[in-house]
Amino acid sequence: MTTLSDDTAVLPGYAGTRGLNVWSADADLRDAVLPRLPGPASEKRLHAFGALVGGRLGDLIETAHKPENLPRLLEREIGGERAAEIVYCPEQIEARRLLARAVYGEPGLSLVERMTLSVLSNYAGEGGITCPLAMTEGLIGLLERRGTPEQRALLPRLRGDDAVWALTGGQFITERQGGSNVSANETEARPLGDGSYALTGVKWFCSNPGEAWVTTAKVAGTPYIGLFVVLRRGADGRLNGHKILRKKEIGGTRGKATVEVEYLGARAELVGKPREGLALLVDEILSVSRLHVAGAALGFASRAWLEAETFAAWRVAYGRRIADMPSVKARLERLRRERRGMIAAFYAGVDAVAASAPEAEALVPMLKTEVSRRASGMVREAQLLVGGHGILDDFSPLNRLADDAVVNEIWEGTHPILAGHAAKALRRPRVLEAFLRRVGDAPLAAELRARVQASRASAEDERALADEGLVCLAYEAVAGV
Repeated sequence: MTTLSDDTAVLPGYAGTRGLNVWSADADLRDAVLPRLPGPASEKRLHAFGALVGGRLGDLIETAHKPENLPRLLEREIGGERAAEIVYCPEQIEARRLLARAVYGEPGLSLVERMTLSVLSNYAGEGGITCPLAMTEGLIGLLERRGTPEQRALLPRLRGDDAVWALTGGQFITERQGGSNVSANETEARPLGDGSYALTGVKWFCSNPGEAWVTTAKVAGTPYIGLFVVLRRGADGRLNGHKILRKKEIGGTRGKATVEVEYLGARAELVGKPREGLALLVDEILSVSRLHVAGAALGFASRAWLEAETFAAWRVAYGRRIADMPSVKARLERLRRERRGMIAAFYAGVDAVAASAPEAEALVPMLKTEVSRRASGMVREAQLLVGGHGILDDFSPLNRLADDAVVNEIWEGTHPILAGHAAKALRRPRVLEAFLRRVGDAPLAAELRARVQASRASAEDERALADEGLVCLAYEAVAGV
């Protein structure tokens, strides 16, 4: 008897998008990116990476997401002592190595190239690899700009594709009592007398417990939250004063472990000055992560749209291809318009960040909020178009995309918080004028100016309630939707 899960019997010959070069298949993305690239070598690199994502990288990620291959917390001997450690399957390690090689193997890539590589990598439906990519890039930038010579000595390892160190940058910021309110951190950093600090306390949500991470802690004797770099192991190979309490069972990004960690005198290096910790966290770490979150969301939405379009062109029902049915055709066109807007807005943000333009202060949190929210909706729409097969794990990556897209919305700040950041930036005259210059004569420009002016004059609580609507309008202006 034929069953729904028997894909070979129900849909004989359907290969979906497996093996597809996702760069070559995406004309809308290429139209946006090609004019921004510095030369033909860049396009060649993206073409090769598109084939890798649709081929070898996609295969590795599918295998790594089988239940028996997900990351596990095991007790092992580390530097002469027994301790809990996250263990990854070989396919996950190889996928990380390939991605690290693609992004960091060519030094000096432009921001648009790096971010396009990140977008394309998310077509594979694996925020569990691209989240470490974002965090590693944030740590690299932090050390390049603010690290001591000794701290910058870590850079070659962070940029390499060594199996242990590939995409190893983690973020140990969140504490149970604080959440997004990092100033409520209770972890304490006590100076050791040699320029380093000893950390004590519990971090509740630790993404990617690799070999190096950034963390926050209250500097003893001061009111300041400092930003620190911590290595998992000391020079002698022993664990550096911490233990993993448990692995989190979260609803997505399962290829990457998330854990709770207790610091037991972990040795840490302060980056910058104690009073600069929160500013460095936002400017050097979270801003990078938020742009990557938007890029990941664009990648999820793009793969979902590609899956829906491919399936609709193949599937025959009631004697006709469903892509020719008016309702399906209209739905696919609506999704394509939505995604074109996401592409336009995202690369406007990339351009602004690359130029250190004032409007980047509004664009980055706006993109994180709006693109991630819209991506979740697009993945759900794609699942509905594919029908029953859209919720089968072994048919397409849509289930994985749906899970990761929701987690992606929550990472690095919830929508009200990030909308508040973007709206606050838009209320600054220099940011608003720069933003309006970027959108030019867009139909919504005049309305946006009027809404911002009204927001400036409103009471604080009223303003907070209106921020998400204001930011949505700003997004629509820059996206052209």
